[in-house]
Amino acid sequence: MLKDNLYPFTAVVRQEEAKKALLIALVNRRAGGLLIGGAKGTAKSVLARSVQSLIGAQRMLTLPLNVTEDMLFGSIDLEAAVSLGEKRFSPGILARATDNILYIDEANLLRQELLTAALDANSAGINNVERDGISCSHEVRTTVIATMNPEEGTLPGHILDRFGMYADMQALQDIGQRVEVIQRALAYSNNTLTFCEQYAEETAALAAKVQAARELLPQVEVSDAMLMLVAQLCSQAFCAGHRAEIYLLEAARAIAAMAGRAYVLPKDVEEAAQFVLPHRMRKPPEQQPEEQEQQDDNQNEDENEQDNEDNSDDDNNDEDNEDNQLPPPPPLDNGDDDEDDDASDDEDEDDESDEDEQQQEHNNSNLAPEKQLADIDKSFRLPKMLLDLGKDRNVRRGSGKRSVTKTDLKQGRYVRAEQPKSKVTDLAFDATIRAAAPFQRLREDNGCALNIKEEDLRQKVREKRIGNTFLFAVDASGSMGARERMRAVKGAIFYMLQEAYQKRDRVGMIAFRRDKADMLLPITRSVDLAQKRLAEMPTGGKTPLADGLALSLQTLALLNKRDSELEPILIVVTDGRANAVHEGEKDPVAAAISIAEKIAKAKITSVVIDTESDFIKLGLAKKVAAAMQANYYTLQKLSKENIIHIVRNLN
Repeated sequence: MLKDNLYPFTAVVRQEEAKKALLIALVNRRAGGLLIGGAKGTAKSVLARSVQSLIGAQRMLTLPLNVTEDMLFGSIDLEAAVSLGEKRFSPGILARATDNILYIDEANLLRQELLTAALDANSAGINNVERDGISCSHEVRTTVIATMNPEEGTLPGHILDRFGMYADMQALQDIGQRVEVIQRALAYSNNTLTFCEQYAEETAALAAKVQAARELLPQVEVSDAMLMLVAQLCSQAFCAGHRAEIYLLEAARAIAAMAGRAYVLPKDVEEAAQFVLPHRMRKPPEQQPEEQEQQDDNQNEDENEQDNEDNSDDDNNDEDNEDNQLPPPPPLDNGDDDEDDDASDDEDEDDESDEDEQQQEHNNSNLAPEKQLADIDKSFRLPKMLLDLGKDRNVRRGSGKRSVTKTDLKQGRYVRAEQPKSKVTDLAFDATIRAAAPFQRLREDNGCALNIKEEDLRQKVREKRIGNTFLFAVDASGSMGARERMRAVKGAIFYMLQEAYQKRDRVGMIAFRRDKADMLLPITRSVDLAQKRLAEMPTGGKTPLADGLALSLQTLALLNKRDSELEPILIVVTDGRANAVHEGEKDPVAAAISIAEKIAKAKITSVVIDTESDFIKLGLAKKVAAAMQANYYTLQKLSKENIIHIVRNLN
């Protein structure tokens, strides 16, 4: 599409922050580029592509999602190799993007190793290529502009840190603005040239401003006081490393240049910080290792979170429904909806006297009935689960939609080629031709265009998505049934099962109560059956936590024997108040921690969801999670998170 036919930059309604960040990126390449995030339909791609009308003679090159290493970094020149027998370098997209704009649409869906390598090459200013018998280096000077939809998955922190700036585009809520968006979109589709001409003068003025700022940028100086301010802001944001300071400084210089000044003011630094720091900010390091020291400080916070939980649930129900890409499994008939609503109303009324009831629960937890049945709180909101299990080097088979893995099947995306270790079963034609091309003049003419020998053959390496295996170990003791706590627990597990259905995962369920743990559901793909077992799970009795962990370890060990490539995730839901032991054992908590350490030694990826909400918190579940090297979450704060990060072996 010609530049004149692109949607004008100045015609995009509102989105002032994203526009300002784009202008900063265009003025100063050293600001580190820009990553634009936002929900679907917020004009991320439209706005990013529209900058072509502001960059003069520069070009915007698009990095496709199916890009390969040779397309991106460059490879051997096949024509020269075949016709002349010479090994010449054929430049890739990075070389052509030098002194231009490199646009990456849906950067979160691009292979992470390629994205990391491209960003590193741009940051270092040089691309070193060692492949296909050639060795070459060339300069890389490009401005990277990328977009992503967080609903489709987020980028890990080490990749986010490589982007100098981040801007978020929100859907417009004002009715007048939404009407204006519709009117402009219709006018653009009906007569593109006429529509673009309406904004031509404004676009030309903005392009001239960008060019003037570029020319002024080398003259912009930064005082020592501004350097101190930059360092102070990055320190207060607990940014890791020093990329933040460099990018913040360069972004502030670009803002000053656009304002026509040759010096940086504090307001320039503060404005730049809105784009440079948000995706780098971290929580302060924990300085309170003991749970008892945190109880007084966190008590009021937990109560406020419980009071506001229902309101935040209602606000986000629509977003959760939009996230589902597949229809959910059939709902369970666990009772009338009116009864669920009444129960929810009762919980709202209970929140007003939450502290008194928590104290009462602590005093009377041992009086819980031996067996009671709680329904499922289907309104319980949980964020999406994101698995970060590191680089998967094993070749796995199976189907699903969650984790990316290598596969030896002739399915999935072709990502690279390698020399075959045995008979070639999936021939990589492009890599085979590149391997054979330099030797054609030395080989005898066999009547074919290319003389390919066995040593030239290359095997395709493919990647595909597969499902994971989740084993739920649920505390079904009497303390879990107090104040209908199990209702919220079942709601959380129900949400996880819904997502497991969408991602085609396998699930299993263990419940531990009274004096033993029981396998409610062996590992299966029937998520509907898992939901039925969840609804039928009673609560009551003591807490045999050690037995529940031991049965989980035994179950996963048997699975590993049958399928050594299996990598399951163990999710333990408990308040940690173990009080049931076998003969010969004295301390139930020590027994549970001992089994937890065995789970850690087995390198089982695990998650502990702490359901403790009593007035006096013992923090036993957190100790168990530390022994398991597990990801730790509290039930109250799960709905406040943006996403559940599940990583392998935290320590």
